[in-house]
Amino acid sequence: MRTRHSRWVLLILVSFWGWVPTAGGQQPPAEPEQALEEIVVTAARIPEALGRTSTAVTVITQQDLQRRQATTLAEALRSVPALSVVRSGSVGSITSVFARGGNSSHTLVLMDGVRVNSPTNGIFDFANITTDGVERIEVVRGPASALYGSDGLTTVINIISKKGEGKPRGSVRGDFGSYETFREQATGAGEVGPLRYAVDAARLDSSGKFAHDEYNNTTGAVRLDSRVTPSLNLDVSARYTHAFKNLPVVPGRSTPGQSQRQDLTTASFGATHTATSWWDHRFQLSLVADDVDFRDPQGGFPSDTETTRMAADWQHNLRVVPWNTLSLGFQVDQARGHRTNELGAQDINKTNTDYAFYGQNRLTIRDRLILTAGVRIDENSAFGTHASPKYSAAFLIPETGSKLRASYGEGFRAPSINDLAFPGSSNPDLKPEKSRGLEFGADQTLWQERVQVGLTWFQNRFRDLIQFSGAIPVNVDHARTQGVEATLTLRPGYGLDVVAGYTYLESVSQSSVLATADNHDLPRRPANTWNLAVNYAPWSRVNLNTNFLYVGKRTMDTAFGVGPTNPKYVKWDAAVSVTLLERAGVLRKLAAHGKVENILGDQYEEAVGFPAQGRSYLIGLSGEF
Repeated sequence: MRTRHSRWVLLILVSFWGWVPTAGGQQPPAEPEQALEEIVVTAARIPEALGRTSTAVTVITQQDLQRRQATTLAEALRSVPALSVVRSGSVGSITSVFARGGNSSHTLVLMDGVRVNSPTNGIFDFANITTDGVERIEVVRGPASALYGSDGLTTVINIISKKGEGKPRGSVRGDFGSYETFREQATGAGEVGPLRYAVDAARLDSSGKFAHDEYNNTTGAVRLDSRVTPSLNLDVSARYTHAFKNLPVVPGRSTPGQSQRQDLTTASFGATHTATSWWDHRFQLSLVADDVDFRDPQGGFPSDTETTRMAADWQHNLRVVPWNTLSLGFQVDQARGHRTNELGAQDINKTNTDYAFYGQNRLTIRDRLILTAGVRIDENSAFGTHASPKYSAAFLIPETGSKLRASYGEGFRAPSINDLAFPGSSNPDLKPEKSRGLEFGADQTLWQERVQVGLTWFQNRFRDLIQFSGAIPVNVDHARTQGVEATLTLRPGYGLDVVAGYTYLESVSQSSVLATADNHDLPRRPANTWNLAVNYAPWSRVNLNTNFLYVGKRTMDTAFGVGPTNPKYVKWDAAVSVTLLERAGVLRKLAAHGKVENILGDQYEEAVGFPAQGRSYLIGLSGEF
């Protein structure tokens, strides 16, 4: 215990050395003036233009969220290529994201770069995460363990907080709709001296579609940024969510009166220092605390699960020459899981600690060829040492607006605390799950970038997947997935934007444990998915938005293996916003909003046995001041 704590203290103390001012290092290097480009930070852990990334990346902006009037992260992610969002019922029900055919535990979720996957089960439940306080979402597909470690086998989803800027301003909004749904929201953002701030608070209440289906969600988010000196920036972000969900009766899956409550808190403190014209570094401390209570008055297995994750990350970026960037970092991650069972006794109390070194070199040759190589070495208290490499390349042809890209990476997922220590159903000798991922892609812009086309072929091979043999988890499963992602973006002007996407997926499991034949399709992974989003602003005060989603048939999992085929479905949503007033006294804008989900009223189940919410509407007013 003393050794573990001493390493934390040593990391914090040593990091202060980097903040000592150096001669000539007070001013950040000047950036050349150029046209604004979409900048992403998740793909390489450094800011880079979206058009120069060597992997498949999707960015969901705040404008996208507002146009769609998306209130939850899961709603926004449905349109991302190769992502399959599965919600087990109506709003507030368990929601998982599967990417490129991998398990939901193979999707790494970050909030401002902070890992939020549950230490106990390894997954992230999107059920209670709203879009309040969110500026953008970056989705990087492909193995990412070389930079982020465990869980990043198929994709990384980074939820980035809203930043304040400009004169102080605020807004309020109220909505009501189907199933006695009410939503209230208030925001504030701006600059006061050297401090930039953004604050969001929201409340959602719904009676749900079914009996005993009530749901409420209270969310608060804050972000503070300050330039202490010309070369030193500090930032603090925090988010809190309290959610309660009554679970409707599902024959064979739940009993009357079951409910679940979650309290999720995330907080981080970061310092970014430009030490010299060729060296900058960032130090970040973070805390994630999650408390989930499950209640069952009929007996069952009520429980109270508490998890905490503390992490420290120190990353250095070295640019001795302008065409080469070397990133080096060290990270400590300590995750603890504690569970109290139906008898009030503690049956899980385990802590896993991970120490990691990572490095990446990004080389640009003649401003056309971008080569990136990286590796991360994790020393984990649960399974020992694991190395994860990744290599990628992008070739730019500016004369034709073309980009060719390729990447290869290896990923891993550490056994969760439940895998290692759940009473009567665990295995302390488990090895990490492993994957190898390969992709080739091409991106093309036409008509002065009004048309953008993307095509990506990918393949993943998984081994040592954790599967249950009876009640004990073992490393036996193997799987292979491959497919094609195609995207099309049209911005012809006249207020019209069109975004379309298609994903074809083949997924095969080679299980020797499940009571099914080998080489069966992986459950919950549709072979065909396509989406179409159209946004039209015919006048400056009117915005129309519609989204079509088609999900093909897919097999489903049961307690005994692969179950029935789940039919295909179509989900059609539409939203409209109209500005009623502008610049009326202290009121900058008054707008009316409305949206309809599942316009066709399609009766479908994303998870077999859990009917999805039917046709619903939400209308309201918002004021900005």
